[in-house]
Amino acid sequence: MSQENKYYLDNSSLKIDFWLVTVLVCFTLLAWANWGKLQYPIIDVGREVEISARLVTGQVLYRDIQTYYGPLSYYANALALLVFGQHLEVFYGVGIGLALAVTLPFYRLAKRLTCSAWAALCTICILIYCVIGPGLFFFIIPYSYGAAYGMVMSLIAITAVDCYATTGKRRWLIACAFACGLAGLAKQEYGVAVLFSVLIGLNVYPQLNLLTRVKDSVLIIFIAFLTVFIPFTLLAQQVSWEKIYSSLFPVSQIRIMNRSSLFQVFPRKTLSIWLNTFKFFFFSSWVVILSMTAAHWLLKQCRQFHIPQRFSPLVEIFTGFIITKILFKLLKKFVFHTDIIQTAYVSIRIFQSLSDMSWFIPLIVGWFALNRPQKNEYKQAPILWMLLGFCLLLNSRWLFYINFYGLFAIPVVLLFFTLVYYSTKPIRRFVWCYVLICLLFAGSIKISELYQYRYTINSSHGSIYTTSAELARSFNQTIKAINASSATSILVLPEGNILNFLTGTHSPSRELTFLPLVLPTSGDERNFIAQMEEKPPDLIVYVDRSFPEWGYQRYAQFNPLVDQWITQKHRLIHVFPKDDGAIRIYHS
Repeated sequence: MSQENKYYLDNSSLKIDFWLVTVLVCFTLLAWANWGKLQYPIIDVGREVEISARLVTGQVLYRDIQTYYGPLSYYANALALLVFGQHLEVFYGVGIGLALAVTLPFYRLAKRLTCSAWAALCTICILIYCVIGPGLFFFIIPYSYGAAYGMVMSLIAITAVDCYATTGKRRWLIACAFACGLAGLAKQEYGVAVLFSVLIGLNVYPQLNLLTRVKDSVLIIFIAFLTVFIPFTLLAQQVSWEKIYSSLFPVSQIRIMNRSSLFQVFPRKTLSIWLNTFKFFFFSSWVVILSMTAAHWLLKQCRQFHIPQRFSPLVEIFTGFIITKILFKLLKKFVFHTDIIQTAYVSIRIFQSLSDMSWFIPLIVGWFALNRPQKNEYKQAPILWMLLGFCLLLNSRWLFYINFYGLFAIPVVLLFFTLVYYSTKPIRRFVWCYVLICLLFAGSIKISELYQYRYTINSSHGSIYTTSAELARSFNQTIKAINASSATSILVLPEGNILNFLTGTHSPSRELTFLPLVLPTSGDERNFIAQMEEKPPDLIVYVDRSFPEWGYQRYAQFNPLVDQWITQKHRLIHVFPKDDGAIRIYHS
């Protein structure tokens, strides 16, 4: 065994993978600390849970419910609701399951590319920044379960290709093709990206001859196509192909989407993000390296304490971590204080070097162009080529920066750790310790932030923990008022459909999220109003929400006719203040 592996742990005699156990312990800790917590209960997540709840009642996706994503996640989650009942905890459980389903193949791929110790750190990195968290871009209650399912299926497909090339068993090839199709059924761009990447992988494995590569590629494309085509054919028996196509590819709305700063893509924006994220990485890395140097010097000055040799690296790492915490706290207080930069922005970006890898995308492309990794030089080079193809195609829609980070960054993180592993061989132990300190710091911040979710939103259909006492109070009051009214049809807009789920009611509207692109013209507004008058809701819950990414402060600014229809033709019966405006309930 190499000296490096002896440093990490000689676990060759053990029957279990110590580093995988470490990953699973971290997974369990983060999942437990994160359970029930939602950063933005109003935005997006309500749509994801309400769609599946409506499918359980017999409604049909694309016909009765509008969405831009594939059907896999909604019907899979509906099945979970059918089995376990309409409880928000079902979605927490599904999210934990998806998180674990990403973690295990990711660890295996990382271990194939590097070693167990590096694979563990790499996997813990995605647990902190990509997989488990209360925000919209993690796997527990994401802005799109389709993206979560898509990433799971993509990693399974890449793993299956590697297993096929290693064992020669065709069942792995079939599993890969099936996973590619399911990724496309979950979210369109994931299916396209992973199919492209596995075809690259098949054609760079040296043990496969040309004829085998061609036959295998055709087989994968054929099975993946059938996996997508058959479910959509069944759906088309109830929904027209035209309706399905217009839902999945809303060409007419793309121009409107570009009004939002979230969806705008142009070279200057990409270059700016690359530069800024690299500056944050560079700055915070030097702080950590300075802390490690100080820790090493301190231990040399404290030889009189006679620290046992085997504990010396652990003591040095822990000391470096403490110094890092102190330095960042001082910098936050005296340099990057809240009068200059927002607190959340400071803690996530400037003080965490591994928090955003957007800057790494052009670097890894340049590295591949110069090195063209082959198997005799780099362990499992075909996996690297698959990950590169997947990473580039998946993030091409953002012009190669990582938007909606956690659900799009996973292949980039794996490529980063792999490149660092190969590029820092002479100082690999030092770099490993540096990464460990970065993750200890990030993990401590994450856990402390999760403990700020102290306020509970309660209902018979589940509970949510939030950081805002006023938001929790207004939600609880709204839930109580809806339950007291015995209403069953509740129109919630522009967002906040989680209130439908928590009260066991449903919206009469085909649309669930009323962004500026949903009813873009006055004609669309009038058609919507006519539909609601034909099938009137018992109550209308009008949730104040600003739309700064679109340039609007209130919903009335971009859908004035709907706003007037609500406020002038319905009776206001409740107003519950919250942090940003109020929740108002109107009676028909």
